[in-house]
Amino acid sequence: MEQKKGIIILMGVKFSFSIVQSSRALYIFKELKEQFPDTYIIMRKNEEEKIELENLIQIKPIIPISKRFQLLKGMVVTLQITLLSLWHIVSKRVDYVIVRGYDTILLYPFLKILNIKIYTDYHGKYKNELDQQNRHLRALFVGHIERLSLYLADRIIVVSGGVITQIQEYEHKCIYLPNGIDIHTINGNDQACSIKLPGNKKIIGFIGNWEQFMKIEDVCECLKYANNCIGVIIGMGYKADHIMNKYSDTENIIFTGRLQREDVYALLHKFDICILPYDKDDKHSLYPDYFSSRKAKEYIAAGKPIVVSDVEGRESWLIENQNCLLYESGNPKDLAEKIDILLNNEELYDKMCTNNRDLSKNFMWDTIIYQSGLIDDIRGNI
Repeated sequence: MEQKKGIIILMGVKFSFSIVQSSRALYIFKELKEQFPDTYIIMRKNEEEKIELENLIQIKPIIPISKRFQLLKGMVVTLQITLLSLWHIVSKRVDYVIVRGYDTILLYPFLKILNIKIYTDYHGKYKNELDQQNRHLRALFVGHIERLSLYLADRIIVVSGGVITQIQEYEHKCIYLPNGIDIHTINGNDQACSIKLPGNKKIIGFIGNWEQFMKIEDVCECLKYANNCIGVIIGMGYKADHIMNKYSDTENIIFTGRLQREDVYALLHKFDICILPYDKDDKHSLYPDYFSSRKAKEYIAAGKPIVVSDVEGRESWLIENQNCLLYESGNPKDLAEKIDILLNNEELYDKMCTNNRDLSKNFMWDTIIYQSGLIDDIRGNI
């Protein structure tokens, strides 16, 4: 049987296992490369984090992207990576390409002409996020590109059932491949915790990018009511400066900013309870089983009880009183009450720890990639 050749392309992301988009691509790449040795991955070069992987193609931007003329510089970098990607696609004579992001749209016409199979790794309508930020002109532009890329794609890789609901007209092209986790890395981390934590308080934690659909304020406000607790909030993102300034004088909240994944996992094991504060007012929350947060799976891999907001979009595999407790989104008092329930019910707490460790085995990267059918589809068996 002829061996398939492929390339995974992310244009706007640096190589890193600490960045969600990059991490997902790297894990998929590692699994595919075991099946198809002539598989390559193209992303921007990361000067800070060195990753030793065969068939990695790192592209350094011609000009550094700073705040001044950021949009123009970003367009130049996108064009640069597009041209270099095309050169690698042609020279390596690949059979398939996996792309993510609307900035890869310039590749599509050439891929169609060359009869190369296109897999679009799709994570929901970015247009909706831009509309909620009142960036309507850009949302209009992105919306047209998203529709075109979905139409031209041969297969659409989706991370959740809720994403399929958004694009039901293309359900026949969808491959369900949720975010996975590396359990051995999460639990094999023996790095000392770099953040000094008080030893006499319970730790309420959140990790990950602060996406627009995360209501970080729920975590911050609940600490006014939760007894003998301190909050540790890892990461940055949407409205980060505003939120950090608002709670800068609050003694029982620690904002760590972005950390390397070893530091994140060291802190994660210090947490007593982990929070998933999805925002009920975000459009994504309306789609059942929309969210597929890597953080949720990292929480369960570490065997942590979870309190998650009661939105429709929450992960369907988080079962109330088995893996989590639900709280009313936007109601920090209710969140604090659920935290107190968990901390004062040892039997329930221990049951969730055990259940979540067991559940996490379903989300190992090799397992979910195999179950998705992606490998068989590339081989042409589907």
